[in-house]
Amino acid sequence: MSIYDLIIIGGGASGMLCAIKAKKNGIKNILVIEKNSSLGGALNLANYNISSTRNLTGQEYLKDLFDQYSKLNIDTYFNTMVININDSGKIICLSPERGMEDLSAKNIILTNGAKEKGKNALNIPGDRCAGVLTLGTAKNILNIDGIVPGKNIVIYGTENLHLILEDLKKHNLNITAIICENSNDEAFKITNNIYEKYHITSILGFDRVNSIKISNGSNEKEIKCDTVILALGMLSDGLVSLRSNIALNPETTGPKVDQNLETSRKNIFACGNGIYIHNSIEEIELEVNTLIDYISNL
Repeated sequence: MSIYDLIIIGGGASGMLCAIKAKKNGIKNILVIEKNSSLGGALNLANYNISSTRNLTGQEYLKDLFDQYSKLNIDTYFNTMVININDSGKIICLSPERGMEDLSAKNIILTNGAKEKGKNALNIPGDRCAGVLTLGTAKNILNIDGIVPGKNIVIYGTENLHLILEDLKKHNLNITAIICENSNDEAFKITNNIYEKYHITSILGFDRVNSIKISNGSNEKEIKCDTVILALGMLSDGLVSLRSNIALNPETTGPKVDQNLETSRKNIFACGNGIYIHNSIEEIELEVNTLIDYISNL
């Protein structure tokens, strides 16, 4: 079996940028492994600005990125889950098309992106009922399935509220309340019922959510609702690193990297939102260019 010059795990913005830059730098034998059926990751539903220098949505950016990618004849595995990178440096992965297989590369880049903070991470007590969604799940339901997630919606948090703001306004959804530590301009665009400095103490319901209890330490309230959307921010996705004995950064939950973006395992690198949540696509582009230039000179 041939050894790839470079394998990139993750086909979102960072992974695609790495592959394009590597190909242009003369790295020939490249493979991108993507767990979903298409490239682009979060960019596919990013109808919000991702740039610090101009007004550019993620969907607009992805169109140009895909045009570049498709012209470079880069090997891509879709619907492929990476189990881990074993002690011998082989990537163990699983797909419906090829089954279980192991792959080898001179260098590996982890571009696993980010994951959302959910109910389990917050340890919110209450009933196990339907209607509690992460912001990303709610966005998928609205944009892919075309289904309204609920009639009376409470949003918990404002950290990544901007990611779904246009969708909420487009579908004219009834936002019953926003519960948050600190409100922002986005919150007031969709409701005036903002409970600042409050926290959800319990989620109640039988088959589906019918109310939540909130508290600010001295006052407790119960709010009727049928849906709770968690907008609590993002964390780096360190699952592959965890399974691969790669040291994690406890502050970001992604792999810990040095000044060259190399992880605790030699010739395994990481970049993008998989190591920390970046503020703009320009930050990611700069990081990718620096990393690929370094790998090209190894």
